[in-house]
Amino acid sequence: MRTQPSDFRFIGSGRGARSTCAGFTMVEVVVALAILGVTIIAIFGAMRSCSRAAHHTRMLTKSVLLAESLLAEARTSQRAVFETREGQKDPYTWTVRIAPTPVENLGAVRVEVKWLEQQREQQYELLSLIYMRPLIEGI
Repeated sequence: MRTQPSDFRFIGSGRGARSTCAGFTMVEVVVALAILGVTIIAIFGAMRSCSRAAHHTRMLTKSVLLAESLLAEARTSQRAVFETREGQKDPYTWTVRIAPTPVENLGAVRVEVKWLEQQREQQYELLSLIYMRPLIEGI
């Protein structure tokens, strides 16, 4: 804040005269610091929320890619049989279930990927149908 020459006032007279200038009071400084503090806390809270959301999105995207690769593996398998397979790829655990359907030569595939995030179990499921080759060709 720039002071103008007219902002100075002399108090007293003679050799002990003091000059005062217009400035901020202690209350104004405290209020400004309080507003600044609240603003900084709000910004850090928003950054923390964004960081958590980004981490969750990253984990979910990786689980989707894992589930899709497991589904593609089940579809391209030369011997598709009704089975349940389980495995782990840190930090994910996965299960692939191929089950029969009422339609002949058609199997239901259920890929389930689970992981632990913020002390809660998260889960992603992918469902699809695949052609099941008959055991005896020509049928």
